[in-house]
Amino acid sequence: CRYEREQALVQEELLRLAKREREAASEHLNTTLQRERNSTNEERQKAAQLARELQCKEAELKRRDAFCKEQLGRIEQKNAEIYKLTSEQFHEAATGAESQIKQRPDLAYSVGGGEEDLKSWISCVHSLPSHWTAEKQRRRNTEPLCAGLQSEILKCYQENKHEVLKCSELAKAYKRCVSAAQKELLVNYG
Repeated sequence: CRYEREQALVQEELLRLAKREREAASEHLNTTLQRERNSTNEERQKAAQLARELQCKEAELKRRDAFCKEQLGRIEQKNAEIYKLTSEQFHEAATGAESQIKQRPDLAYSVGGGEEDLKSWISCVHSLPSHWTAEKQRRRNTEPLCAGLQSEILKCYQENKHEVLKCSELAKAYKRCVSAAQKELLVNYG
């Protein structure tokens, strides 16, 4: 009887120990799971924050891209208008000067020359080498101003479709070149 009682006590003690070990393991498992859940939640929050920031940056880039394309369109339109206007003004001035010289040979008298001076001037013009006449004709049929820069800008825009600001220095140089050419034309043909 005593043996059975001791046996029951040992069994009871073993059950209590097993129960405590299960509880300790369960508690350890719960704290580990809780830590993992917290870590997972933090990672989700960080990922969501990064996704929001990425969306904001993409929206900003799209806005800037649209702005740059709009500005590029305006610059191209303005340059085309300036080229057209300059070309028209040049042709009008050249045609007007030619017609005045042809129609009013007496203009030579107004600057102090005589009929002989006018005749010598006309014969001098007629005796100009043919390449001078071709040069005059070529100047009348003007080529685009700053054509080298223009082709560089177009190449840059084609290579940097999504980063057009990389071409801004070329665009500024082109604008300066066109302005300088216009000033030169005004000085030369006033």
